[in-house]
Amino acid sequence: MHSVSHLQSFKSVAVTGSVRSAAQHLGLSPSAVSHHLKLLEKQTGLTLFTRRGRRLGLTDTGSAILADIDAVLESTSRLQQRISELQESRVDRLSIAYFASAGTRWLPELVAYLEHRYPHTAVQLNLAEGPWTELESDIQVMIAESPELSLPSGVDSSFLIEDPYVAAVPEDHPMAAADSISLSDLAQLPWIDNDTGGGPCRTILFDACARAGVPVHFKHEAHSFPTALHMVSRGLGVTVLPRLGIDPLPAGVAVVPLADPVPTRYIHAISDPGHPQQALLADAIAALRDLASDDAELVPESRR
Repeated sequence: MHSVSHLQSFKSVAVTGSVRSAAQHLGLSPSAVSHHLKLLEKQTGLTLFTRRGRRLGLTDTGSAILADIDAVLESTSRLQQRISELQESRVDRLSIAYFASAGTRWLPELVAYLEHRYPHTAVQLNLAEGPWTELESDIQVMIAESPELSLPSGVDSSFLIEDPYVAAVPEDHPMAAADSISLSDLAQLPWIDNDTGGGPCRTILFDACARAGVPVHFKHEAHSFPTALHMVSRGLGVTVLPRLGIDPLPAGVAVVPLADPVPTRYIHAISDPGHPQQALLADAIAALRDLASDDAELVPESRR
């Protein structure tokens, strides 16, 4: 792949007939332009210029590729202009991807904070459940099975919070008064599903149940935390969910901490190091850390 700077030197010398004039036009040294021409001829295996007195002229071969090089340089210029336009459009916009329980707990407060601090920046929210695949938003709040992430070099990550799972049981159930219960304690009770597909939340729960030797059989399928909690309030069974997912907790439900092994999800903020406003991203992630820190100090309380 030939460097754009090599092609620019070729075009400028072809137009001016002089390495020195081309160097002045490009803002380079004459030796740099000469080096570009030599590299281009070496890489292509072609003789592109011939000396005609004090001037350099194109050979027939050089003339044959001039139009193609013009097309490449024009296309490169359009690409650079488009990139600049996209970067400018991102100056006044911040996109944040989130999963549902993070949205309930943190996003209203975060958006209010950013709107106050950056009144000319539009915050765009995108619901993104499931595992991370690629960075489609400037910031993505995501769930992982580990406090450590392995991500491509072009992606930044910040750990936000460790989110242990809890058991939600009807408030009149004998287990509601326990200091903690194990997954095996719940094994004989009817379970209510609260997730969809094979997302990370379900994987984390199933892995913990496997370690505890507890088979998972759902009597009811709700596919969302709020719906599952309301089913618990009707006495239809129990559900196991991350602590952040209990907000809001409906009346008639008690939340009990789990004993080891405790399913735990880890929440990270993934960000784009190429965003033109890194200070804005850093401020938004710092605000997320503060919100997560407040939640880390909370102890689930039963509403009776």
